[in-house]
Amino acid sequence: MASKFEIRSPKAGQFRWVLISQGRTLATSPVYTRRALAEKSIDSFRMAAIAAPVTDLTVPVSETTPGKMARAAGRTAGRVAGMVKKAADLGQ
Repeated sequence: MASKFEIRSPKAGQFRWVLISQGRTLATSPVYTRRALAEKSIDSFRMAAIAAPVTDLTVPVSETTPGKMARAAGRTAGRVAGMVKKAADLGQ
């Protein structure tokens, strides 16, 4: 079953939309004083959801690609520094 928006009126002069999928509420809007504003908000929500990126905040920072690259760069710099020191010791 596809998702659908329902426009509801909790009180006279108040409008709110609800996004429903398979009988579950996925999102609700704040209360609007005009139906047209609720409908416009649905359009804005649709457009924002299409372009919204997914950011996984459950992954620790050290597990992310930039963290891995930083660790690898640090190891490489450490190896180079060790080799330079060893070469300098041999040169004495």
